[in-house]
Amino acid sequence: MSDEKTRWPFGGFFLKPSDEQNGTHEYEEYLRNCKESPLTEKEQQEWTESARAAIAELEQLNAEPEPTRQAAEAEVISSLQTPEPAELQEGCCTGQEAEEAPEVVPAEAIVPLGQIGGDAPAEKEQWAYASGLIGDAFQHWENGRVLLDMGTGRGKNEFIIKRLVSWRIDEMLTNMIIGRVLCLCPLKTLHAEMLQRRMEAANAESDGEPTEIAMTYDALYEFMLEVQTYQYIEARYRNDPASLKKYLARFKYIVADECHYFTDFSSYGINTYLSLEVLQKAEADHVVIYMSATGEETYKLLEETAKIPEDRIYQLPQDYRHIKQKYFYSRENLVMMLKSLPEDEKAVIFVSSGEDLLKMKEIFGDTAAYYCSDNNPKYGKRFNELTECVKDRELQKRYFFTTKAFGIGTEIKDRTVKHLYIDQWKPTDIIQSAGRKRPLDVDDTCTVYFRDYDADWYYGDLKKFKAIVTEELKPAVAYLAGAEAFEVFRNSGTPDSINKKIRKCRIMEFDDAKGEYRVNLLGVRQLKHELELLNEMLETSYKQVFAKYAPVLAEETVPYCFDSVADWIKAHLNQPMLKEEMYESIMALKVFKEYKGRPMGQVILNCKLQIYGVEIITVREFKRNENRNKTFWKLIRI
Repeated sequence: MSDEKTRWPFGGFFLKPSDEQNGTHEYEEYLRNCKESPLTEKEQQEWTESARAAIAELEQLNAEPEPTRQAAEAEVISSLQTPEPAELQEGCCTGQEAEEAPEVVPAEAIVPLGQIGGDAPAEKEQWAYASGLIGDAFQHWENGRVLLDMGTGRGKNEFIIKRLVSWRIDEMLTNMIIGRVLCLCPLKTLHAEMLQRRMEAANAESDGEPTEIAMTYDALYEFMLEVQTYQYIEARYRNDPASLKKYLARFKYIVADECHYFTDFSSYGINTYLSLEVLQKAEADHVVIYMSATGEETYKLLEETAKIPEDRIYQLPQDYRHIKQKYFYSRENLVMMLKSLPEDEKAVIFVSSGEDLLKMKEIFGDTAAYYCSDNNPKYGKRFNELTECVKDRELQKRYFFTTKAFGIGTEIKDRTVKHLYIDQWKPTDIIQSAGRKRPLDVDDTCTVYFRDYDADWYYGDLKKFKAIVTEELKPAVAYLAGAEAFEVFRNSGTPDSINKKIRKCRIMEFDDAKGEYRVNLLGVRQLKHELELLNEMLETSYKQVFAKYAPVLAEETVPYCFDSVADWIKAHLNQPMLKEEMYESIMALKVFKEYKGRPMGQVILNCKLQIYGVEIITVREFKRNENRNKTFWKLIRI
């Protein structure tokens, strides 16, 4: 076997299956030749260019009509083989022969769609990760939709990269069948994360292999798995739909990662309906995989257009075994809690807005890192780059303050991260944020703290959020109601104020080309859903709704109590004190904060003391002494 032939791009890949099929040992000879004659730097460059040229030709052919493409692909791949084509094809499946039966997933492992969010204990699951649950069934998925409704950390992306993409590479190299994968994600952070995972998968496959094999793995994974954002698809669909159709024709599979994008992200995005429309059309000639840990509303949306067969739905509940303790905390106590953490422990704090980041930066300065989406028009460029916050999945500072821009799909694998604070009100945001910590082993645990909006409304009133959502809805709802209703809305204030409301409405914009407004109906739907949630929280309680929509997280979650307050209560229980003296003594603990400098009354204090199991009652002294007719407070057990 000539040296030129053995070092041709992809040669080593074809020798391996050829040896298995023909009982030969040419791959061993190939490896020995690589070891004895390693590539020079110039040869490495030539190898890379040659491999990429071959892949580029395959990619170009992939856009050809089906019969033409299959014949051309076979010709290109055959030209890259070291064995003769007849030798390679001997014993290979032609695509018309009977395929080996896939690993069958037992019916009891497939949870009906109506049971999304089931609370089966993790220790009783037969499968812990997506790859185990799905088995080899993915090799026989036909066109249409597939749902991976699985909790955070259940290996959804690992399945896509290490099982689906790896198998498609094998199929290309052994059976001359190309089935490329397009993965769509909602954020730049997740886009970067997927590219890193793709590179890591290629490196793992080529571990210990010669340089040219490793380089070819990189090129093959890059060819077989393309990663884009939903926004990329939306822009192409609006500007050049014909071009997008040709682009999508290159792929066999489309992965809608974090598919709750179509619901949660629609409340502040004008174009989310476009990518959903593209995917639903693509189901006719692609396998479209929708996956998320919080995709229930999206799955309901999909079911309105077509019933999803139960054998195409794969579900695994959230696994929170690494969460050692769970607390509700008051926003007024956040800074004190953070500053009291052990110095060798790190914390991630998910805040609600860029304004919160500014406030925290004033307090924590350079001891913390701060991250906000680059797309945020007001705060996007005012904080750290993501790599300054998290590098190689480890925190670079003791504290990491971030908005939900980091709370989706990304991973933290850092044993020193022991605390997660979640200052967000939407259950889906909370579930996503709680899943960012990925334990390295059973000893890698953490504590999670959930903001209690019932306890300190004045730090972020749910009524304020309701007002924001209501105002966001008004222009779009009025426009959809017809010309007369929209005219009434336009006359409901001054021209400047109404035009400002319309400009600020993120689910509606004026289409200059058509001379009319364009409304994201998914955004209207999502805002109405959020309004229902907020009304439910205001009519009942925040914690009650939290328990309804995040039941596993709500289990055994208790209010956070300070030892200093508990000790003070123990020392002063059932001891009458002058009202003014008790108030000063309580405020000296620095746990409870006055709102805008206004002293708290007995009712408010009792709301705060309730979690400690005590309340203040009023007593009076009627004896003839210096305390006669003065007001006394006394702490008693509830």
